[in-house]
Amino acid sequence: MKTFYKIIHTSSRILWGNREKRILCESLWMKENGHQVAIVAPGDSPLFDKAKQNGLTVYPISFKSLARIGEYGRLKQIFDGEQPFVVNAHGKGDAKLALKAAQTMGVLCRIMSRHNGERVKGTWPNKKIYKTRCHYVFTNSKDTTANLKQTFALSDMHIFSIPDGIALPDGAANQTTKTAARQKLAHILGLETDARFIGVFGKIERQSLSMLCKTVDQLGRRFPYHHLVIAGSSEKQAPMDEKIYPHVHMLPQAEENNARLYPALDCCIYLPDTRNFYQGVPLEVTGAMAGFCPVIGPDAPGIRDVLIDNQTGRV
Repeated sequence: MKTFYKIIHTSSRILWGNREKRILCESLWMKENGHQVAIVAPGDSPLFDKAKQNGLTVYPISFKSLARIGEYGRLKQIFDGEQPFVVNAHGKGDAKLALKAAQTMGVLCRIMSRHNGERVKGTWPNKKIYKTRCHYVFTNSKDTTANLKQTFALSDMHIFSIPDGIALPDGAANQTTKTAARQKLAHILGLETDARFIGVFGKIERQSLSMLCKTVDQLGRRFPYHHLVIAGSSEKQAPMDEKIYPHVHMLPQAEENNARLYPALDCCIYLPDTRNFYQGVPLEVTGAMAGFCPVIGPDAPGIRDVLIDNQTGRV
């Protein structure tokens, strides 16, 4: 007999980054598979709005320092009313309050998810989160798991590496679906239907953008049908003039990390954050692989879990 659970996810950020996309994607999958899911997040966050639009139960909570005393009491009320089997925190900002409230209210399964590979210091507050407040720690890479096990002396039954949920493209990738995806992207960018695409994802520093554009402009003379599409924010669009670099395009934000995007690409290049060597497993890399798009990425911890040179991509 299949068991269904009531699960509450918490998030403190007001960003719409990979962490929030993963929370929403996994929550919708859980709901589709019969579980009851609620999300506790700031009322002005994109995650709150998108979860509500998709029919999930939502509770607005501010995890800011000045509001913590009152919000801690509200979290206990939410957990008391919902009686969840699982409370899953997704960052230090929400874990401090959410896991403490869940522990106080006797929630049977408390989880701390770590979505990136950035090193966590072994401070007393962090020890409370990782060793006392939660029953399990979920990471998305073996490297992160090994580091947290060593830092907090966690047992094998306390911490697990679990791939992050991603949205899969509709239907199996084949030549017909890839052609249709390319033509749709060409239409979005105002290009001819025979255009081909290479995608660039990750952390693209402003000073690197000009060099990237010049390199692609030179390649365009040899491969006139290929275009580079960059998933970036509006701040990165300012220094690039598409009249000067007609083969380079900023991807509309509505299309970033869209599962339908990856089948349109002949190749996906992932650029790491140079300020943080420990990447975890980027959402863009697994999303591209799910869309059967070849991936080129850095030789960095976390990414090594899925990107094996000449087997699953190129390092």
